[in-house]
Order: sequence, then structure tokens, then C-alpha cells
Amino acid sequence: MTTPAIVALETTTLPAARRLLQEQQIRRLPVVNAGGALVGIITEGDINRISASPATDVRDYNLYHRVADLPLRDCMTREVITVTPETPIVTVAMILRDRKIGGVPVMDDGYVVGMITENDLFNLLICEYDQSNIAIMFGAG
Repeated sequence: MTTPAIVALETTTLPAARRLLQEQQIRRLPVVNAGGALVGIITEGDINRISASPATDVRDYNLYHRVADLPLRDCMTREVITVTPETPIVTVAMILRDRKIGGVPVMDDGYVVGMITENDLFNLLICEYDQSNIAIMFGAG
């Protein structure tokens, strides 16, 4: 789990969220309200799909500036899949696989306390096993 939790307020704009993702070298950002409660999540992919490029056609110039001021509350995913610190890591891995998502916020007592991502699972696997202890079979035919 990555701690402390890196979150954004729901009033954060798309460009500010993009900067935070880049500065922290992360790809997903839980979104919280002023009280610290989780209200959504936004990913790097979401921001890329929503954002217009500065090189956008002149006809889309106004769209570019409207999107630049868009708060996360207006474009985040509201239904967030979460886990707790007590959730077994195998369950977390199955959630990520089955839901085809790259990470989940970890909630404790109503607040985001961290994130578990696919990279955390890879790092755990690498720490637990060295190459001499792992045999991976690729499509025996």
C-alpha cells in the first residue's frame, strides 16, 4: 500500500490534478470533499480523454478553456471500489483483475489512508519470490 494517501479536493481543476499526478508519479487520484470523505476517483487516462490539447483546432479554443477550469467533481468517477487495511491481498488482486482496474483506495474509518496498485502487487511478488523459486508456464501446447 502506498501511504500516505495522495488525494485531491473535488474543487481541484483538471490541469492541477494532472500536475499532481505527474509530480507524484502516480496514475490515479482519489477525490475527497472538504471534510475528507471519498467522493470519487480520477485517473490519468480519464484526464487525457477529457482534456483538449493546446494545439486543438481554433474552433475548439473555447472548449479547451472550459475544460481547463473544470473541477474534478464534474468529471470524476463517483462509484469507487475500495478496500480496507484488513482486506486480504489475494482479494485485492482479484478485485483489480476482475474489475480491470489498476488500483483501489484503502479506506479506514471513513477516510482514504492509502492506495494499492498493480505495482504494489508486482513489488510484493518480487519481494516474496526470487527467480529461482518461480516457474511460470506459458501456454503449454
